[in-house]
Amino acid sequence: MRTLTLVALCALSSPAIADEPVSEPASAPYQAPTFLTKTPALPATLAEGDIMRLSLDEARRIAVKSNFDVLLETKIVRQTELAVDAANGQFEPTVNARYNHSDTDSPPVTLQEGQGGQIITYIEDAWSLEIVKAWKTGTRTSLGVQSGRTRSSAGTAVEPLNYRSQVQLGVTQPVLRGFSTQGDLQQIEVIRARITSEREREQLLVTLMATVESVEAAYWEVVRAMYRYDVAIRSAQQATRQMDLTRRQIEAGTLAPSDLIGAESILAERELTVLQTEQAIRAASDALRAVLNLPREQWTRPIVPTDVPSFNPTPTTAEAALELALQHRPEVAQLDLELDTAKLAIRAAENNQLPQLDVGLTGTIVGQDTTYTGSVDQVSELEAKGWSVFLNFSWTPLNRTAKANTAIAKVQVDQAQLRRDQIIQTMWLEVRDAVRDQESAEQQIAAAAKFRSLAEQSLAIEERKFLAGQSQNLFVVQRQEQVQSSQLSELEALVAYQRASTTLLRRTGQLLTARNLDVAKR
Repeated sequence: MRTLTLVALCALSSPAIADEPVSEPASAPYQAPTFLTKTPALPATLAEGDIMRLSLDEARRIAVKSNFDVLLETKIVRQTELAVDAANGQFEPTVNARYNHSDTDSPPVTLQEGQGGQIITYIEDAWSLEIVKAWKTGTRTSLGVQSGRTRSSAGTAVEPLNYRSQVQLGVTQPVLRGFSTQGDLQQIEVIRARITSEREREQLLVTLMATVESVEAAYWEVVRAMYRYDVAIRSAQQATRQMDLTRRQIEAGTLAPSDLIGAESILAERELTVLQTEQAIRAASDALRAVLNLPREQWTRPIVPTDVPSFNPTPTTAEAALELALQHRPEVAQLDLELDTAKLAIRAAENNQLPQLDVGLTGTIVGQDTTYTGSVDQVSELEAKGWSVFLNFSWTPLNRTAKANTAIAKVQVDQAQLRRDQIIQTMWLEVRDAVRDQESAEQQIAAAAKFRSLAEQSLAIEERKFLAGQSQNLFVVQRQEQVQSSQLSELEALVAYQRASTTLLRRTGQLLTARNLDVAKR
C-alpha cells in the first residue's frame, strides 16, 4: 500500500503526466495484461526434447486415472464390494455328500443274531446327499436323500441283502431372536458390508477431490513459476537497456562514470533472479509430475501448461456455500452412513435380549426292499412316511451381556451424532474461510491491476525524464522494480484466485461436477 501511494504521488507531482490517464475506471471489467494472456516460453535450458503441452483438464484426467492415492482407494472400494458378495454367500445353498463302506466279521451279540462260536458278517454301503439353504427371512431349509445297502448273515436281519432309501425335508424358523419383519436382522452382515462399501465409495470421492485440488495447485504453481521467470527475463532486459543508456549518458557527459557500477550491479542481481526462477520451474514441474504419477521415462519431458489464469468472479455467501456442502460433501454422506451403522447395532443388540425360539418341521419318506429299485419305488409311492414338529427354546434370564451391548450401542449412536455435529461445524468454518479467501483474491486482483497500471505509467514517465537528463539512474531502477513487483502481485493474486475457487468448490462438494469428472465411468 505504501508503494502504491508513493507511485501515485510521484505521478501526480510530475508535470509531464498532466495529459496521461492515471487509472482505469473502477467499474471497468478486469482485463489481463498482455504478459498474462498466454503461457510464457520455457527457458532455453529446459526447452530441449519432446515437450509435453498439458492443459489443466488433461492433467486432472491423468491424475484421476494414475494418482497413487486414487489407485489405492479404488482397490479398497473393490475390496468392500467383494465383501458384500462374501456376506451374501451365507444365503447360497450348501451341498453335503457322504459315502461310507464297512465290512465287519463279529461273533453274535444275541441269540437272535446267531449261535455261539458262529462268525457273523456285516457289510454295509451307505451314501447321502443333502442340500441346505439359509433364506433372507431367517428360514433354514434342508433336503436330504439317503440310501444304503446292507448284507448280513445275522438272524436278526430282515433280509440277507437289504436296500433302504429315505428322503427327508426339514424347515427351521426363528421367531424371536434373529428375526424381524423388516428382514434387516436376518441380513445384518450383508447390510453392514453394504454400508461399509458405500462409505468407501464416498471416501473415494473425498480422495478424488483432494487429488484434483492437488493437481490444480501443482499446475498453477508451474504456471506461476513460468510467469515469474518471464517477469525476471523482462526485468533483466530492462536492466540491460538501462545499462546501455547509462553508458551513452556517461559518454555524453551527463552522468558520472560511477553510475555505471550501479547499473551493472542491478543487472547482475536480476540475472541471479533469472537463475533462481528457472530452478523454481524445475521444482514445480517435478511436483506436478509426482501428483500425476507420470512414468519415470516421462520425467525428462519439459511440461508447458497451456491454460492461463483467468478471472470470472462468482459471488456467493457462506450460508449458501454451507447448504451446498450439506447436500454434496461426501463427508456428510459418510457421517450419515456411520449413524446408520450405529442404529443398526442398537437393533441387533435389542433383539439379542429376546429368548431364542425356533420352530421346526421335518417330514420323512422311507422305502425298503431287497433291490435298490424296489426301495426307490416305495419312496415314490409314499407308503412309509412320517413328520414331526419341534420347538427349541433358549433363554438367559439376567441378560447382562445383551443389555450392556444395547447400552453401548446407544452410546455409539450419541457419539456418531456428536461427530456429525462437530464435522458440520468444521465445515461451516471451512466454507467461511473459502468464501472469504475468494472474495479477498477478487479484491487483490483489482488492486494489483491498478498498482501495475500506475507503476507502468510511472516507469514510462521516469524513462522520458532520464533521457531528457531530468532524472537519475536510481529513480529509473526504482520504477522498474515497482513494475516488476506490481506484475508479480497481479500474478500472485490471479493464482490465489484460481486456488481459492478450487478450494471453495471442494469444500462445497462440487469440484468433480464442476470439472466434468464422471466418477461412475471409472
